[in-house]
Parts: sequence; structure tokens; C-alpha cells
Amino acid sequence: MKELLKFSLIGILNTAITIGSYGILVYLFNMNYIIANIISYMLGMINSYIWNKNWVFQVKESSYLIYLKFLLVNIIILGLNTLCLFILVNMFNLNKLFSQIIVVGIGMGLNFILTKTWTFASKSADSNDRRIKYE
Repeated sequence: MKELLKFSLIGILNTAITIGSYGILVYLFNMNYIIANIISYMLGMINSYIWNKNWVFQVKESSYLIYLKFLLVNIIILGLNTLCLFILVNMFNLNKLFSQIIVVGIGMGLNFILTKTWTFASKSADSNDRRIKYE
């Protein structure tokens, strides 16, 4: 529960970064909303990695595998996010910013599950699982 609370706090910060930068890019700089979505998601993703690794899941070791898992999870979420954004804006004619808020909300739950159970899963839990499977 403590991890979920911390993850949620970081999620709020990431959401503010993502939606804030998206709004600035789309409405202030007149950037295409899909490109703005990708850029703003990446800004939130960088913030997320730093805070989730060091504060939420407190992973001490530095590992390319952890980073690659984190990147893969976020590429999947970004893909789903972008597809849903495109559908909401182009098929349902919803406002771009409102659509962004919806898709960010949808991605947060899936992101937590994948990040906790796969990306930052503890090595001790992994080794215990392997030991149990082979015993």
C-alpha cells in the first residue's frame, strides 16, 4: 500500500509534467498533438524513472536491464496512449487537452502494475520464485 501511495504521488507529478508540457506544446507552440503527446510523455517518463527507481521502489543497483524494462513498459503505454488519443480526437471529436487527460488516466493503472511486477520487481523475489519452481 505504501508503494501504491508513493507511486500515486509520483503519478500526480508525472501527470502534471505530461499534461502541462502537452498543453504548452499544442496550444502555445501550435505543435501537432501526436508529436506533442510523444514529447510530453517522454518528459514524464524521465521524471518517473528517476523517482520510481530511487524513492518508490528503492532499487539501489544500477542496471541496464531495469532501464530497458522500464523503457519497454513505457513504450507500450505510450503506444496505447497515442492510439487512444488519436481515436478520441479524430473519431469522437473530443478536445485535445481533455482527451490527453483521459488517456493519461487510463495509462496510470497499467503502468503501475507493469512497473511494480516486472520492471522494479525485487531480485530476491525472482530468485525465490526460481527456487520454488525447481525444487
